[in-house]
Amino acid sequence: MTVPRLVAIALIFVLAAGAWVVLAASVDFRTQDTNAALYDRVGGLWGESQTQLVPVFTAASGAEGASRSLSLDATTIDTVFDLDQRRKGLLWYATYTVDFAAEYRVSNPATTTVDARMEFPFPTPDGIYDGFTVRVDDAELPVTYAEGNAVATFQLPPGSTAVVQAGYSTNGLDEWRYLPTRDGVGVIKDFTLTMRTDFTDVDFPDDAVSPTSIDDAEDGKTLTWRYDSLVSGRAIALTMPRPMNPGPLASRISLFAPVSLLFYFAALVLLTATQHIRVHPVNYAFLAAGFFAFHLLFAYLVDRVDINVAFAIASIASVGLCVGYLRLVLGRGPALREIALSQFVFLVLFSYSFFFEGLTGLAVTIGSVLTLGYFMAKTGRVDWETVFARRARPMIGAPPISPDITRM
Repeated sequence: MTVPRLVAIALIFVLAAGAWVVLAASVDFRTQDTNAALYDRVGGLWGESQTQLVPVFTAASGAEGASRSLSLDATTIDTVFDLDQRRKGLLWYATYTVDFAAEYRVSNPATTTVDARMEFPFPTPDGIYDGFTVRVDDAELPVTYAEGNAVATFQLPPGSTAVVQAGYSTNGLDEWRYLPTRDGVGVIKDFTLTMRTDFTDVDFPDDAVSPTSIDDAEDGKTLTWRYDSLVSGRAIALTMPRPMNPGPLASRISLFAPVSLLFYFAALVLLTATQHIRVHPVNYAFLAAGFFAFHLLFAYLVDRVDINVAFAIASIASVGLCVGYLRLVLGRGPALREIALSQFVFLVLFSYSFFFEGLTGLAVTIGSVLTLGYFMAKTGRVDWETVFARRARPMIGAPPISPDITRM
């Protein structure tokens, strides 16, 4: 292996790395461009992210009808979530349905009967809320609607407590929140909120309150927030899970592909040099193109077929191209098998590690260390001065190497 050959191989690597950067940018642009249009479209068809505010209770009494706020003595909320993930192009959207049922206890500390008023805000003014009702002590009340709010009025005798119930079913996207206080920090008394999900992969936004208990259910989880008295201004929220998004995944794999190719080229140089086989830089260029075929196919298949199917097709095509080409160049022999195994490790397994979010770096590190150990053990007794000083000999059983392959 001469210095000019190494320089030529390095140039091929740089050009291939540039091609992968362009491909990654292209996939990222396609993802962002389609997401800008599709997110609003999915939200319009299915429903937006939901934030339910606590209702406001006021009381009017006396001849002038002056109003004052009524505090909540207790709150009990039960929600049931059914996940219905939908895929559009290169992205998944976590759509869901939620059944919301709330029970609020309010009392009248005055010595006279007051006209109590509940103003119940809907999460989004243009949403669809099926089966919405308001009941006081199990008696249904008439409701008026204005500016995204529902308003119900009822009489509250002196010193009495009323149980006000409200509920609905609706659709949402990505996240659901409940704000138990308004205008910042407030006191929450005798509060219980339960979320029942049909999925187990529950998660919460960073700015939300964690549940006080999480229990396993038959098909998912039961999450509970229970407080006797709490001072807080933070929301109670749930983030819906979604499958791995094909677009960002394809972009990340393409962006890190030069690392994969670098390992592969290093393995190819070591294996051919230690077995006295000379491979022309043109052959390296074709092998880099075979590597690139994997990422190109994967990037344009993931929005058409299942992500695992796209990965399998791209892997078979790329490995088939490179191994088939090397068989023509080197013939059959130990070197071909070891180089083929190197491509499987550095291309297929390296790329598949990106399917495990948060573990990619560890997987690549472990693979790199193991690979380093393998090549150190394999080449520890090699006289590199001799390897780089003499001309190569063809493999036993291999077809004669043409002058074009053995000469720059």
